[in-house]
Amino acid sequence: MTRSNGTVHAVIQIVSFLVLGAAVSVGDRQLLLASALLVLPLYLATGWRHWPQAWRMLTRLRWLFLSILIVYLFFTPGQLLWPGLEWSPTLEGLSQGLLRIAALVLLVLAVNLLIAGSEQAALLSAILWCLRPLRLIGLQHERLAVRLMLTLDAVSEARGRYRDHRRNGAPPESGTRIQAIVSTATRLFADTEARGRAEALQPIELPEESRPPAAQWLIPLALAILFVVIKMAPPFA
Repeated sequence: MTRSNGTVHAVIQIVSFLVLGAAVSVGDRQLLLASALLVLPLYLATGWRHWPQAWRMLTRLRWLFLSILIVYLFFTPGQLLWPGLEWSPTLEGLSQGLLRIAALVLLVLAVNLLIAGSEQAALLSAILWCLRPLRLIGLQHERLAVRLMLTLDAVSEARGRYRDHRRNGAPPESGTRIQAIVSTATRLFADTEARGRAEALQPIELPEESRPPAAQWLIPLALAILFVVIKMAPPFA
């Protein structure tokens, strides 16, 4: 998953990410370690330029991580961490919870590299190329690509407007933080609806599809073979 202006085609980057995601989703310790040894050096190679964005993405998921850990801790049968307590978490729950969190962290890091290291046009062109087989079952992959473009643009624009509303809108004097968030979201929704009614429709041009070089398909293939070999290898202690 390198930059789109490098030697690796964007389609190959997406397919490689899917292979990595499939390996990470298994939750095997050895596969997670191998994935970490593949992802983290990419951040090092870029001088940790993309790390701040990845860190922001991870901090936004902190409550999800905590929820996953609590569920696994107290609802996974196994050896009790504190046998004297009736509702003690289990050692197996702690292990499984940490593995699931590690898998999600690696996926977030990989997604951030894929997005930050590629131009939007190149990614959309690659996604459009990957969706072409949908034509065989009667689906129009161009419509999916258009909806994806509109979603990405809307999310980016809404994020900027939210920051402006939060910065410019004064929270209630006696209100809580939740009330301030609700107030900001209400004003953002009203502003977005008004802009949508006022703005004229704009034509959308899909990026030109490009076929990845045949030799580069060896990259995701080699990655898949590596993960299969690691999975089949005896587990380390």
